[in-house]
Amino acid sequence: MGKFYQALEKSKNQKDKEMPSDVLKSSVSSTTDLLVVKHPDFSATEYFRFLRSKIIHPAHGKPPRTIMVTSALRGDGKTFVAANLAACIALGMNEHVLLLDCDLRAPSLCKFFGIDEKREGLSSYLTDRSDIAGLLCKTDVSKLTLLPGGKSINNPAELLSSEKMQHLISEVRNRYPDRFVILDTSPLELTSETSVLINQVDGALMVVQYGKTPRKLAKSAIEQIGKKKLLGIVFNGYEKPMRKYMHYGYGYGYGYGKDEKMRR
Repeated sequence: MGKFYQALEKSKNQKDKEMPSDVLKSSVSSTTDLLVVKHPDFSATEYFRFLRSKIIHPAHGKPPRTIMVTSALRGDGKTFVAANLAACIALGMNEHVLLLDCDLRAPSLCKFFGIDEKREGLSSYLTDRSDIAGLLCKTDVSKLTLLPGGKSINNPAELLSSEKMQHLISEVRNRYPDRFVILDTSPLELTSETSVLINQVDGALMVVQYGKTPRKLAKSAIEQIGKKKLLGIVFNGYEKPMRKYMHYGYGYGYGYGKDEKMRR
């Protein structure tokens, strides 16, 4: 794991001109799909700032350092939320973020950062095909490092429930007190590996597509996460402030105004 931390330190402390060529090649060239970067004045961006505040400064206890972002079904917006939340936290004063693409069946975080979607990533590390130091991507968002999912694989449940994955999450959580780790995972109601990862993280955010996600499936996914691990529910496309969602805790809604038409 030594090379992994050396790579993280380079991402955290060195300027681009000081980075070795292999790291520079993985540097992000575009953040056009990141709402919080491209449209800082949108009302939806303000919701992400509100969510960041709730995570970094919780009403009780310490802030969660490892945060899973998931949903009941595909198309609910979990990857959009994971990418923008990670960027929003990293844009803060002191916080660093490591963003992990753990949706190994359909990894898609790269597109938000202008990275080649065919590049190697977490799947290569877990199958011992690549050293993790060469897989990390420095992004144009200050203090944000991305570990892509890599090529789609046939046995994600086995890899993500492996001892190697558990050790990775534990190490990145405990090594640096100023780093948040965001995991974009596969939908809870469609796959089995996400329920395993719940036990490895400090908390989870549930993304619901307002008016689309079936209530029964959303409730089932929330129950799988459990009250102790559920940090909140993010309502994708909801244009009014959210106070409470059932009895599970806080809900956070975001949507777009008349002049804020964006792909969700």
